[in-house]
Parts: sequence; structure tokens; C-alpha cells
Amino acid sequence: MATREAAGEDGRKYEYVAARLREGIGGGQYRAGKLLPRQRELVDIFGVSRATVAKALDLLKEEGLIESRQGSGMWVLPGATVPGARPAEPATARPALETLQPHLQAAFDADDITMDVFSLTSETMNRQLGAQITRIHDGRIRPRSISLRLMLPDPGIKLAFPVSLHDPDDERPRQRHRDTLIQCSRSLRSELRTLKRQRLVPEVSVQIRTVRLTPTSKMYLLNKDLLLEGYYTLEGTDPDPVEGEEQEGTTLNSLGLGATLFPYSKPDQALKVETAQTFFDSYWDLLAQDTDFGD
Repeated sequence: MATREAAGEDGRKYEYVAARLREGIGGGQYRAGKLLPRQRELVDIFGVSRATVAKALDLLKEEGLIESRQGSGMWVLPGATVPGARPAEPATARPALETLQPHLQAAFDADDITMDVFSLTSETMNRQLGAQITRIHDGRIRPRSISLRLMLPDPGIKLAFPVSLHDPDDERPRQRHRDTLIQCSRSLRSELRTLKRQRLVPEVSVQIRTVRLTPTSKMYLLNKDLLLEGYYTLEGTDPDPVEGEEQEGTTLNSLGLGATLFPYSKPDQALKVETAQTFFDSYWDLLAQDTDFGD
């Protein structure tokens, strides 16, 4: 996910959005003759205002890359070319740097969707899934089944992070993590199960399990043929003071929301994808424990 801060690094957010969409067209993510994501989806993807998205789309129209068709959104023009666009690099090259949203969108174009996720809180997935649920509600996609297996750290153990550097026994950083983890996982389960209750998706399965360890990276396995990996880098932050409470001091936190992801896909990186799937399955089957978080 592109954060608001990232989108506004040069103070001209619409140029950032246009550049990312241009890259998607040049790289084949948005193919000629295909519909671009709707404006409200792009707002969620890039974390910007609707006016910013509209300005970015106007720029791409001026460049002859897209056109507006009344009542059906923006389409990539046949023969649209992006100056400087390069062909895909061979499989041995370093994978491109990616975010989750465009890969989720591609995964949800399938009839049967599977998602195996291992992360610290599931906050990124919780935020990014909304655009795909909107597509289902709008009738633009009609998946036959959705399966989510979500593996998270056990919120009852003392994780390596987040932790107070001033007082390692201070429970406040851990409590914030627990609250986020439980809230996000419950939200994911509710959103997906609602699709079945509303008869929008015939088959929906959501399973949540926890493991007694601290993840140092996040993993998304989509439809058994795409792996996205990202690393939790650490930083010290100073929480805002809370009236009536002792100041916490510096907290060691992870940077996961909006983290860069490394993609690997079949068939070119089949060994990497299959090894990651084996890793996930082994932890899921042999180590992880079912949880309902009090529901």
C-alpha cells in the first residue's frame, strides 16, 4: 500500500499516482483494452483524495494512455505505450518492489481465491481487502469461493517487538499490538463471512490460528501461484503522552504497514513459491493453534 506520506514526498501527489499507474500500464499490470480500478479503489490503493486521483487520470488521458467511457470508468487504450518502459526482466533478476493491492486485485479475478497469510497483525490485509469486497458488491467480479488461512503471533506471549526500551516489562506496547491484531482479524473474518450470508459468494472459509513466536517478515500466498514477502524493519518511536499516565519513553516498533514486498510467481519462480507454501503448511499443521479471539 502506498501511504499518504509516500504519495506526497514531492508535494504533488497526483504525479506520484500517475507515475505508478503509468508503470502498471508499461509493465503489463493494466493491459490494453482493460478497465482500470475505479476511482474509489485508487483512493484506497494510494491513500490520497478523490480529487488527486482524478487529476492523475486526467494526466494519463492527455498522454493518450487511457480513455473515459461513460458509465464504465477508465480503459487502457489499445496500443498505449509508455516511454522508457522495459520488457520484463528474466526470472534470475532481482524481483521488482511491489505493494499488496494490485496483486490482490489480480488474485480476485479468479473464480476460486485462496489466501494464506502470515503476519504480525494482518493490518495491511485488513485495509487492502476492502477494494476487492467493493468489486464483489458492485457485481464486477463474481468469485465462486474465497478461502483465507490467517496465521498470527499468539497475543498472549511476550513478543520481541513491540516493546518499551525504557521498561521491557511495560505492557502498554504489547496491549496496543494485541488490540490491533484482534480488531483486524475479527474485521477480516466478518467482512468475508458477510459475503456468504449475503449470497454474493457461495463458499467462504476463514480460519485463524496463532503461533508462539514473533514474525520477522510477512508472507502472502495468493491462489497457490504467487508469493509476496516483506520484512519487518525496526525503529524507535516515542508514543504520544496519555493524560494521567506515566510517559512510556521510546518504544521499539516494526514497520509493516505499507512495507515493500518482493513478488515471486509460478512458473518462473516455482521453487521459491512451493517452498514458501511448504513452510506455511508445516507451521499451520504442526505448530499453529486454532483461535477465536473471544468470538
